Amino acid sequence: MNNANMTIHGALNSDAMVFSDLDGTLLNHDGYSFEAAKPALAALAECAIPVVPSTSKTLVELEKLSVEMGLSGAAIAENGAAIRFADGTIDRAVTRADIFAAISDLPNSIGNCMECFCDMSIERLVALTGLDRPSAEAAAAREASEPFLWHGDAAGMADLTARLAAHDMQVTQGGRFFHIVPPRDKAAAMQAILAQFDAPPQSWALGDGPNDVSMLLAADRAALIANHHLNTKSLLPRHHQLHITRREGAAGWCDAIAVFLAA
Repeated sequence: MNNANMTIHGALNSDAMVFSDLDGTLLNHDGYSFEAAKPALAALAECAIPVVPSTSKTLVELEKLSVEMGLSGAAIAENGAAIRFADGTIDRAVTRADIFAAISDLPNSIGNCMECFCDMSIERLVALTGLDRPSAEAAAAREASEPFLWHGDAAGMADLTARLAAHDMQVTQGGRFFHIVPPRDKAAAMQAILAQFDAPPQSWALGDGPNDVSMLLAADRAALIANHHLNTKSLLPRHHQLHITRREGAAGWCDAIAVFLAA
């Protein structure tokens, strides 16, 4: 579909659930607009197909965004580290205190190469993300993960990854930041939500970054949204079945949903 304003129709009573990354996927990488995705969001609502945000964003950020996008129900935050189930129950895989303990054990040679959210001023976050101050404060409200900028080399990153593994933590890469997270990723969080159903719906997943790959490969149907900032396609297995969009951000998201609904 080449026109984002085109009306999208799908079969009613579809038994599916959409799991979607936000930044660079449902939201444009620059500007965070989802205007181009509105026709697809409306079509999904018409078909009673829920959209579950699956993002590196915090639950605090999702409160406002969910209202703006007309979403309700379950949500996956902080790359799977935090889950809000449809009944409002929140499950956190670890506490931020656990992550701080792991960071405090790192030698200075590694720590000096990391610029963590916890060390950044709100002004610094605004400058890095382009968010306004209230939105940056919401992004800083981490509960079970820690984003950071990496200023070291590949060998240092390998050392960091190995040291965090000793604390049962790992590193994942998002669109702008690396993230220290527990082993529960977006794919595992998606499966935890689907497990709440007696007859799990078909899972549709959409994402653009390395931290989305496991979720995309675990879903029944998935789309990799184009992003010229990332080379996520190189991380896919050779014989993958993912739909890959030509357009980026919200427009690519709309195109992918049109393909899924048509199928």
